[in-house]
Amino acid sequence: MPTIQKLLSENRTASRDDQLYAAALALFKAIEAGQEPAESRDMLAKALHEVAVGGHANAWIDYGRCLWNGWGVPEDREAALAAYKRAADLGSDYAAYLAAYNLYWTFGRYDEAHAYASRALLTAGDPDGAVRYLLGIMAYHGRGRSKDVAESRRLHLEASQRGNADAYFELFVYAMNGIGDRSKAAFYLKEAGQRDQPRACANLGALYATGQLPGIDKDLTEAVRWYKRAADLGVARAAAALGVMALRGEGMARDPETAEAFLKRAEVSGFDVDEYLQANRLERPSRMSPSEQR
Repeated sequence: MPTIQKLLSENRTASRDDQLYAAALALFKAIEAGQEPAESRDMLAKALHEVAVGGHANAWIDYGRCLWNGWGVPEDREAALAAYKRAADLGSDYAAYLAAYNLYWTFGRYDEAHAYASRALLTAGDPDGAVRYLLGIMAYHGRGRSKDVAESRRLHLEASQRGNADAYFELFVYAMNGIGDRSKAAFYLKEAGQRDQPRACANLGALYATGQLPGIDKDLTEAVRWYKRAADLGVARAAAALGVMALRGEGMARDPETAEAFLKRAEVSGFDVDEYLQANRLERPSRMSPSEQR
């Protein structure tokens, strides 16, 4: 903290701004690690803004995150978006992608989103395929551009070649709906799952539980493994499915206590556990008598 305060008192130079940015990043890491109080975010935001106005693209991105999350400044997502745009104007292709992503998913301003995504694609190699994936979503839904399913699939294929998990999952969905080669559906899903795409992991759990897709044979142990992976990634339905499997003793030992733990985990995430159990003709473990639990 004293280092930042001292640097803020000095006249602006390129060297001073570089030092101030490095000190701000160090402070952020210390806050995240619990080594500095959350109140230090005020100084973090002040330092990042000072560097940003000096023409530092990455500082605009990080200051935008402060604005987006209300870290040390009032939460203001329009101002955060403006910060990402400033960084894009300073040549940051990643900032152009951030602007596109948030314009699309948060603001629903599709024409702007497409313009910034196209800009990011032109100025960057798109190493992780995120820009192509976003453009593929736009092409499929006809948002910010005309609808073109073939172009959407092409963009997702290119994104998947860069290892993009979301693109692999979209290709799985497309294949299941007759867009592209259906025989590759299992391949796409497994590739997405191996990259921890949450919906892919949950789908793998369901398909290993049923064996209803060529290329994925019924295997309850594998179903449990993939459902656990999905639950750890925040998929509430996967946690509920594990609760049902623990109640039935499918893929794991029958254990009402374990079942209740999984069901509570799903419930905390807003999943309607009671309705799910009713559909599966099961009773909540916490409502069973001791003899029923054995």
